[in-house]
Amino acid sequence: MKSKVFFASAHASSPEESYLEKIPKILKRSGFLASIGEGSRVAVKIHPGERGNLTYIRPAVASRVVRELTARGFAPFVTETTTLYCRQRFTARDLKKTAALNGFTSDALGCLFLIADEEPDLPVRIDGDVLESVKVASRIASADALLVLTHVTLHLWTAGLAASIKQLGMGCTGRRTKFEIHRATTIITDEERCDGCGSCAEICKSNAVELIHGKAFRTEKCSRCGVCIGACLNEALSATHDYRTFMKGLAEAASGVMRKFAPGRALFLNFLTDITWHCDCEDFSDVPVFPDIGLVASSDPVAADAACARMINSALPVSGSRAGSEEIIAAKDKIKALSGIDWHLQLEFGEKVGLGSKSYVFEEI
Repeated sequence: MKSKVFFASAHASSPEESYLEKIPKILKRSGFLASIGEGSRVAVKIHPGERGNLTYIRPAVASRVVRELTARGFAPFVTETTTLYCRQRFTARDLKKTAALNGFTSDALGCLFLIADEEPDLPVRIDGDVLESVKVASRIASADALLVLTHVTLHLWTAGLAASIKQLGMGCTGRRTKFEIHRATTIITDEERCDGCGSCAEICKSNAVELIHGKAFRTEKCSRCGVCIGACLNEALSATHDYRTFMKGLAEAASGVMRKFAPGRALFLNFLTDITWHCDCEDFSDVPVFPDIGLVASSDPVAADAACARMINSALPVSGSRAGSEEIIAAKDKIKALSGIDWHLQLEFGEKVGLGSKSYVFEEI
């Protein structure tokens, strides 16, 4: 059976057609609001952006979602998990400060902003090929329903495409599961280039680097986040990725999160605006590589991501952007041409683990 995917265009010529006012319409049409009971605690998962990043979903968008949920008698809270990588969302304290700096405060949102993994994670056994169990962030796992707001971007580090599956498998899980998925990445040291300056050790918040006899060595604590690569003054560090294993682990983790919610009690809103070649975890924002397209909603994260990928690959890249070359403009799969990654593997593995379907019925609002 094909999943339903709902779409609202980013175009507007009046206040009634504004992007914000299309949110309650697409929420109602999706059936999500009718599937949960009055008073239900709804976890609204967002990515508040890294410090220095400016293209994340705006707080006004999350606030409009919260206002609609509250008006319907639900009890929403906005939430995010701490990161595996070593920037400004690594700890709960850092995350709260960064979210507030980027506008995600309880006053602005109209509800509490909570750190999802501040309490012990709740394990879900899946016996997958990569993961034996998935550690679901506690405040997400204990919610009655889940509404995931995703800023769709490209992802040149490991995923190719960052959308609902990545928000589930990485963004809704605890650090242990994030760590296990990232084992598919290997950080490589060129010992001839390494002079033991310690810049990698200084930036590593996992304390995973030791300086031995004037050379830097990573311990088992290394999360493979790659932040040290950019910090190395001598370009002595690089990385290789087993993309297939990474995406299989990502799909397995996403399926573990979904097992915490009854059918109809999870919805995915994918925002196709400010589509950059990098995800919102970067501490900068480059110009968008594709024009604003609109909003996709589905209870099926695989179908939602498949629809977004189709629309991105059908779009004309922004002139002068990183995707503006003749090669990428002419490519049938522009996401792969730009990222170099077989991004579609996460959708294929998602289907195999029962996360959803790439087949869908498309309905425009």
